[in-house]
Amino acid sequence: MGQTYKDFDLLILDDNSTDGSRKIIEEYVIKHPEIKTCINEVNSGNPFNQWKRGADLSKGEYIWIAESDDYAEPEFLEKTVKVLAEDRNAGLVFTDSRIVNEQKKIEYLASDRRKSLSNKRLEKYFNETKGRKKSLRPFLENPIVNVSSVLFRRSYFNEAGGVDPSMKFCGDWLLYIKVFLLSGIRYIPEPLNNFRLHAESSFQSHYGSNIFLKEKIKILNFILKNSRITVLMIYLVMKESLKVLILRLLYFYRLNEKFKIEIPRVPRNATNLINT
Repeated sequence: MGQTYKDFDLLILDDNSTDGSRKIIEEYVIKHPEIKTCINEVNSGNPFNQWKRGADLSKGEYIWIAESDDYAEPEFLEKTVKVLAEDRNAGLVFTDSRIVNEQKKIEYLASDRRKSLSNKRLEKYFNETKGRKKSLRPFLENPIVNVSSVLFRRSYFNEAGGVDPSMKFCGDWLLYIKVFLLSGIRYIPEPLNNFRLHAESSFQSHYGSNIFLKEKIKILNFILKNSRITVLMIYLVMKESLKVLILRLLYFYRLNEKFKIEIPRVPRNATNLINT
């Protein structure tokens, strides 16, 4: 509610949470009766079901899916809306993110995760596109750390088919790729989003699951089918496929515990949807 850009509707979705969220939502609605709510009596079991439901219920030109544990800088909407308003071909814009812990202390920036996802690289991939052919190479790994850092243009969101609710882990990644194939993507190299981590969160929930393995292989196959076939692209897809298979085996045989391998943490999924 503290955004400097004020022309938006706020829709809060609760997926039958058991942590007292409903009471907090009710208190917010009393203070801000313009807020719309959608409360599930039964947990849907999949955050992407909530994304789809929220997008279907919203009406605005832009869609911001704001995860409940994350928080944004006051200028987030002002700056992202400006980018989409100035570039009608852009299907989405995303920003850099601060990765923060439960105490809201910054652990690192998303752009510092690895060299291939640095601000310099992301600006080259998505902002400096004149005279270059579009390539899906940046999507061999998900360049967008989480959806709270993204503002979608509804028309391209819908044309891409929206999020696939049959997916459990990688629905966001696939959606970003489909939007990119239809339009441009823009990047703001400024941490306007704060991405919350939790002590109990880890890649165990991902690489400990055959579902994640299948979904990631599905996305890599989708990238290959929609790319110009070159020796380099085949090599890169095979490399990523092999990496995910090795990590799955690592967790299957619990070698991460045996060799005390440090596991990066990831946040929980929950959804508030802001419709601008």
